[in-house]
Amino acid sequence: MNAYVGIDLRRVQSGGFKEADRINRRGQNSARYIMVEMIRSMLRNKARMNNHIVDYYYKLKKEPHPKPDMVATIACVNRLDRTIMNLVCTNQAYDYTKTSH
Repeated sequence: MNAYVGIDLRRVQSGGFKEADRINRRGQNSARYIMVEMIRSMLRNKARMNNHIVDYYYKLKKEPHPKPDMVATIACVNRLDRTIMNLVCTNQAYDYTKTSH
């Protein structure tokens, strides 16, 4: 699903040279846009509901090495994707108390 959305990593290596990892953006840009907007909506509504993906976002934004906003957002999209796939495969509903934080 990460490849379909286009958030899987593109890694470039040659000998001792290693380029910084980036998402490849070869998937559906509309699906990627929707997933990013879902994360932003979760961040806006953090006071109304508990969510482990929002907790993960703020963990990435903590000092001493805070991640930039878009890097943290894409990491949360990846976490959301894995969560959705797990819930669908196991036929469960989301429960914040059962998640690992």
